[in-house]
Amino acid sequence: MTAFLSHRKQNEEQDAANALTAQAKVYAAMTRLQSSVDQADSLEAVREIAANLMGCEEVALYKFDQDRAALWLYWSFGIDPNKHSYFDIIREPRLEQVVAGKIVFDAGSNDAALLSIATPVTALVPIISSGQVRGVLVLFRLLPQRTGLDAADQQICEVLSNYAGRALAPV
Repeated sequence: MTAFLSHRKQNEEQDAANALTAQAKVYAAMTRLQSSVDQADSLEAVREIAANLMGCEEVALYKFDQDRAALWLYWSFGIDPNKHSYFDIIREPRLEQVVAGKIVFDAGSNDAALLSIATPVTALVPIISSGQVRGVLVLFRLLPQRTGLDAADQQICEVLSNYAGRALAPV
């Protein structure tokens, strides 16, 4: 019985440590974005958060062109910008959800890919500024040691959605 209680206590302590780590990652992301001094620093913050906190070194930020129902590449890191310079929202059903303000994650199963491109996409994150979707952050494939996004990563995507607007336009 004592061994069972000891094992249970270890599990509870590990769960508490994991929760604290997740909270720290989300707080670090929010703090880094809020402390960005200008547009260039905000773009660097997005890159740092994606790479260091989420394990994604292939990211692209697109500006939302509402009149043309399109996304135009604005900034990227780790991808070939010529391959992914434009997305037609009408031809990409998942993007309709994103430009409506919903974060879309790859379920990791045999579901359809998030975008109709050969490069794997892990998440589509709307970038909201002044209450409107101004752009979309595309997180492409994760580092090989990552199997998918966890709950903390999903919370970080929420932070990016709500605080990375300065990366699209100088304040």
